[in-house]
Amino acid sequence: MWKRAATMCLLLCAALAGCKSQPVAETKIPQEEVDRKNPVESSAASIAAGKQLYGDTDCALCHGKEGNGKGVEAKDISMNLHDWRKPGSLDKFTDGELSYLIAKGKGRMPKYSDRETAEQIWQMVIYIRSIPAGGAHE
Repeated sequence: MWKRAATMCLLLCAALAGCKSQPVAETKIPQEEVDRKNPVESSAASIAAGKQLYGDTDCALCHGKEGNGKGVEAKDISMNLHDWRKPGSLDKFTDGELSYLIAKGKGRMPKYSDRETAEQIWQMVIYIRSIPAGGAHE
């Protein structure tokens, strides 16, 4: 049991280090990325895969388990994140922008392109898009 607790503590510390080590800077997303379309079809399977990845990759630590922007790390480091559960909260982002931000990171958010495949990142985009429609509660 203590090994599991120690492992969880190490994972949490690693996530903290990743979120805090990124400098806060303006992120300019190239137009070709803004315009990029999601090549992965939205389906129950891709939403489920994206949800699993969202939970497994530290997203919930900052963005909240339900996508409310109130994860434990967001509170601890005074981050003001979007509440993805609100209808219209994603309207100002294209799928390409979300994919780019997940892949490359932004400000304190670490990049995930070194940890996840392009398809997995697109699945996370699909899951995030499903949250306002109740995808976080499935």
